Amino acid sequence: MTSCQHVIIAYGEQLGYHHGAKYQILAGWEKIYKKNNIPIRIVTDKPELFSGYPVEIMTISPVQKFDWSLNGIQHFGIKLKGLQWAMENQQAEVALLLDTDTYWTAHPRVLIEQIKPNSAVMYCNESFVMKSSNKSISRFPEGLLFKKVQTNIGVYELSSSSRMLNSSMIGLHRQNIDALTHAHDLFRALEPMVNAHTVEQFSLSEIFRMKNYKVTFGRKLTRDWSSTGKKNYVTPLLGDFFSEYGENNFEKHLEKFAKINIKRPVTVLLKQKLGF
Repeated sequence: MTSCQHVIIAYGEQLGYHHGAKYQILAGWEKIYKKNNIPIRIVTDKPELFSGYPVEIMTISPVQKFDWSLNGIQHFGIKLKGLQWAMENQQAEVALLLDTDTYWTAHPRVLIEQIKPNSAVMYCNESFVMKSSNKSISRFPEGLLFKKVQTNIGVYELSSSSRMLNSSMIGLHRQNIDALTHAHDLFRALEPMVNAHTVEQFSLSEIFRMKNYKVTFGRKLTRDWSSTGKKNYVTPLLGDFFSEYGENNFEKHLEKFAKINIKRPVTVLLKQKLGF
């Protein structure tokens, strides 16, 4: 089996993101990480929250955070550079990242084996940006169509084959770490031109397109709480769990993990949907 490192990027003052990272670890610990001896690396600005967990911790410095986020303008750049940093400091053939509001429901071995040089994994294909009816995605042709943008990797132009690939999951071979460097360079150039919060994942999508990467999608192997309604339910639920059992007692967390039911009860769902 291809050697793999799982990477989680967790940063910021909102504890929900860090608690989501822990939930991801707990959900996959027995059947994925421990069983297959897969190392987990946390790239975080809150290393104390992961003390006691069976992970390798890489601490983001304030200088790194400032630079990666384009001087604090757009924090999503931290994902690209954080993953790059993790991959530069490990020996595994591939790295597989999940966002902190996402967790595995099946072993990703089928994805891991498909990550090759010039072959990557992303969460899903959202659409071609030129034909999208999504208001956020339509911001890209609004800001970029018919423009030539000078970047560190040459002149960039939007294409009819430009796609928006969701970066809630990223799988990359260590021979292709430079794709993350190029994606962040493109992100830096495009961010001021597009009024959307998804420039980071679009930039990575475009690098894969321009370099002719084969991209496989892994959404079916996961579940998440990325929608506003789900997030508003799950975030305090996880907060209560870690308040009760502490932040750092991994064994106790593993023992009590089954108590966490992140599926919203019908009453909560109706209240959120209908405003009861």
